[in-house]
Amino acid sequence: MVYLTPPSSFPQTNSEIEMEMEIQRSSAATTIGSSFASTSNAADPMVYDVFINHRGLDTKKTFAGHLYRRLLSHGFRTFLDEQELEGGFDFPSQIVGAIRTASVHVAIFSPKYTESTWCLNELLFMRESGFPIIPVFYRVDPAELRYGKGLCALEMKTMYDHETGMTRPRYDSATIQNWRNALSIVANMSGFDLEGAFHG
Repeated sequence: MVYLTPPSSFPQTNSEIEMEMEIQRSSAATTIGSSFASTSNAADPMVYDVFINHRGLDTKKTFAGHLYRRLLSHGFRTFLDEQELEGGFDFPSQIVGAIRTASVHVAIFSPKYTESTWCLNELLFMRESGFPIIPVFYRVDPAELRYGKGLCALEMKTMYDHETGMTRPRYDSATIQNWRNALSIVANMSGFDLEGAFHG
């Protein structure tokens, strides 16, 4: 096995090195074991090896961006929204397509992650895909995610209903519960704490 060696401009902790090795192992195992993956995928610009699910405000210019460049430098076709989205096309469908083709998903949980419905909906699609998810806990306690504490702000959001003339919750209880379940399940998976050690 060839281990990932980061460019010298991106010093890594032991946890980051172990995480990249895990991405490589998971990608290789999924590609070998899946009938979906084939040699023709290499020529398809819409097929990815890794999908990075992240909160841009927290990590795009730091960890997520660095991880994206490191994976690209080692030949992994990697999806990071603003780097891969093509103008003139429907953004949501591009994101869903990338999730469905990527053989490994990396969910980077950060302090503002649960404030983003984009992040949460991507997590749902990642779960539905059946491909491996590697959670990364970036300055966040996995226990908070397991109990859905970060969803309180979304639960409190309201909107004006023009039909009834009253305010109502912006997100219905079923949607909130789906997000809570996905967070709990993925937070219980083996993953990486960038300020600590491997969880699992």
